[in-house]
Amino acid sequence: MTGVQLCPVDTWFFRDGSPFTMDAAAQEDVESLFPPHPPTVVGALRSALARNNGWDGAEPWSQEICDALGDGPDDLGKVKIEGMFLLRCGQPLFRMPRHLLGVTERGKWCPKALLRPGQPVECDLGEVRLPELGSATQGAEMLKPGDGEWITAAGLNAALRGELPCQDDVVPSRCLWSSESRIGLKRETEKRTASEGMLYSTVHVRLEAGVSLGAHVSGLPESWAWPFEQMTPLGGESRLAELRRWDSAVGIESQSGAIQESGRATIIALSPVDVEVGPNDEIPGLGVRVVSACMGRPQRIGGWDSLKRRPLPIRSTLPAGSVLFCKVSEPNLLAQAASTESGLARIGKRTEWGFGLAALGVWPD
Repeated sequence: MTGVQLCPVDTWFFRDGSPFTMDAAAQEDVESLFPPHPPTVVGALRSALARNNGWDGAEPWSQEICDALGDGPDDLGKVKIEGMFLLRCGQPLFRMPRHLLGVTERGKWCPKALLRPGQPVECDLGEVRLPELGSATQGAEMLKPGDGEWITAAGLNAALRGELPCQDDVVPSRCLWSSESRIGLKRETEKRTASEGMLYSTVHVRLEAGVSLGAHVSGLPESWAWPFEQMTPLGGESRLAELRRWDSAVGIESQSGAIQESGRATIIALSPVDVEVGPNDEIPGLGVRVVSACMGRPQRIGGWDSLKRRPLPIRSTLPAGSVLFCKVSEPNLLAQAASTESGLARIGKRTEWGFGLAALGVWPD
């Protein structure tokens, strides 16, 4: 498994599934999302690897490249991607888990409490267990999820043990990147002038010093060379990223012993999860049954088919930071799912593309 990080050369611009063509959407202050969706990073890595191993950038891929990197948006060949991670000084940061609640004090979000499954109640979905605070907490009405906050590996490990992370483990988004407005125009190639009335404005993201994106890649032929210290296009407007080696580990501690002892598992999504689960549903291939959850709105993720020059269908996924409280039905199957090099499990579909990366912990007491 090879670690790679993508470092910004200038600002970056990433879009969601909304149309961005004339007369289809407002062309004023179209904002970039960040971090980008996994297929965006995977596409950039695939094209960089192909160019560095024989592709001229224009002709169709050779059979050797297709065998290694796949052919098209539905075939990734032998490659598997673990990530994508947001890095600060080479150390990964993760979306704040949704079962962590806190209050804003002096402009900083401070973790104060953890949600856990409550008592069973009857509703139109049958018997469900809604998340609740484990004990009476002063000022409970002021507690809010840490939307826009990030957490270090040490803080996530505390949450996986069912403990509150320290304030020093919380990193707000404003310390990682900022927004930057840009003006674009359409050019007349023959006249080398701007087209009248063809203006648009976008809002890019500019990462702070030391902030980058990282991923782990496996399955490549041993003879292939990595394009480290080279530039590759990433995201909209063909903005550039520099590829560098990333040797740091993810740093997530295994909680398998405590999970097996209690028979209960907390699953925290570290990347979007392409799976459909509801109350009392089994998660395929994991040996657990969902009894409660903390999650935000579904994340709509599409993509672009560069071979057929058309958008890909948009699919709903669980956003990173979603939390599933589960009862363990097959401990051996769960232990096998987490027996990866990084100790992280993969859940749902398209895991080889970077979807479904999850950390396993215990329920908060």
